[in-house]
Amino acid sequence: MVTGVHALPVKFEVSVVLVGKSLKVTIPKEVCKHLDLKKGDTVLMWTDNSHLIIEKKKEEA
Repeated sequence: MVTGVHALPVKFEVSVVLVGKSLKVTIPKEVCKHLDLKKGDTVLMWTDNSHLIIEKKKEEA
């Protein structure tokens, strides 16, 4: 089990699919809820070695 304030206790396995000329992955509902992601939100993504990190962009005041 992963511990920490911002950790989910499970891993999700999702498929990479081709949509048009882009590769896409679906963010599981549980992750969206945990990150408070809603349709239209912007996320920041970067890689750290072999990990993909996704973070909800904070709204500017």
